[in-house]
Amino acid sequence: MRKFLLIIIFLFSFDLLASEDLSNCNYLTEKYGKIYKLPQKLLTSIALVESGVKKNEKPFQSWPWTLNVSGKSIYFDSKFEILEYLKENIEKNKSIDVGCMQINTSYHLKNFKDLSHIIEPEENVKYAAIFLSKLYKRYKSWNEAVSRYHSSIPKRKKKYLKKVHTYWNDLRQKKIVFHSKYDDQYKKEQIKYFRQILKNEKI
Repeated sequence: MRKFLLIIIFLFSFDLLASEDLSNCNYLTEKYGKIYKLPQKLLTSIALVESGVKKNEKPFQSWPWTLNVSGKSIYFDSKFEILEYLKENIEKNKSIDVGCMQINTSYHLKNFKDLSHIIEPEENVKYAAIFLSKLYKRYKSWNEAVSRYHSSIPKRKKKYLKKVHTYWNDLRQKKIVFHSKYDDQYKKEQIKYFRQILKNEKI
């Protein structure tokens, strides 16, 4: 019985950590930045420019339930709330920036299944990573890729790139420190711990 309870506790803890990280922008930007071999912390820097906010007594971080409508950022508390707003307003304003990476519905919604799909933090960040990679392959310059992630207008490009570089430098110099709820070291230690328990206990 003790062994069974320990397994349940472990599985519950692991699932809780994993599920929380499904909506953790900064965890996801680090994950997909590595998968698509982007410069270290660059995708995270872009996310901080796009949807960074200090919310609900949490440290400054990218927020998944963020919209930008006509130049105004709107922050919601849940996927349900942001989806309801989108459904009610998408016909009135077809150009809305969505989620961790502020993916624009006018240009990119056609590449997603529906509004729920573009809002999903993991899909939102993954798409941004692929899009940024394509921009780099096209222009052969990370500065140009980052600038064009935002705009093709020279003045806007320059201003945006400066913001991204500021966060990028702060992250690399650890002036900004964020902690992902998903901790690989914690997971490894828990697996090792429970593996030893199961090994010691006879079935």
